[in-house]
Amino acid sequence: MLELRTGLALVAVLLGASWGRAAAAQPAADSGAEGAAVSLSGEARGGAELDAYRALARPPGTAARVVSTVAMGKGIRFNNPYRLQTQLGDTAESLSLTAGYLDLGVALALGPADGVQHGGALRFSVAVGGVPQESLTPSYFVAYRGLTRVLGYGRLGTAILIEPDVNVGGELALGLGYSLLAGVALSGEIVGDLFYGAATYDAAYTVYPVVSAQLGLMIDHELLP
Repeated sequence: MLELRTGLALVAVLLGASWGRAAAAQPAADSGAEGAAVSLSGEARGGAELDAYRALARPPGTAARVVSTVAMGKGIRFNNPYRLQTQLGDTAESLSLTAGYLDLGVALALGPADGVQHGGALRFSVAVGGVPQESLTPSYFVAYRGLTRVLGYGRLGTAILIEPDVNVGGELALGLGYSLLAGVALSGEIVGDLFYGAATYDAAYTVYPVVSAQLGLMIDHELLP
């Protein structure tokens, strides 16, 4: 009988020890699982942050800018061999005023949205008084707009007189646009033209430099990448 009791007590002790070891092992296993989950979560966050960094570090794509303009202008002619009525001096070399004109234009430029953009422009001008006169000017176009409201641009092209006499000259222009509303700006432009004309008694070839100033409105439409 004593041996039976001793055997039962020994079995109970062994079962208790085994139960304790199993209970002690369970939190360690749970802790290991939680650690693995935390590690996986950290790796996921790290991967997302790396992707975001790569996206920010990636060079910006090419943006497009479409600029439409309408303006009124008037010019000063630096040579007046035909003694036009708007002559400002007494000699053929005196300054004279051109007729007022309406200028319509459109331009397209490509490049970084916050940098220099290059493209082409087309202008059509028509006199609003005096002798009928029209000109068409295809030109190279460059524009820059930073973080301000101001858009700076320039043009270099060929001015083609359509009427009254066909002629071809060169044109250089510099302008600024100041945004009043989103996409709508007040524009100002200085334009220089150089034309060759018919011979006179004083010169075999006459040259007509003209400098004009014009003011108007600009529609600046930007297409981001």
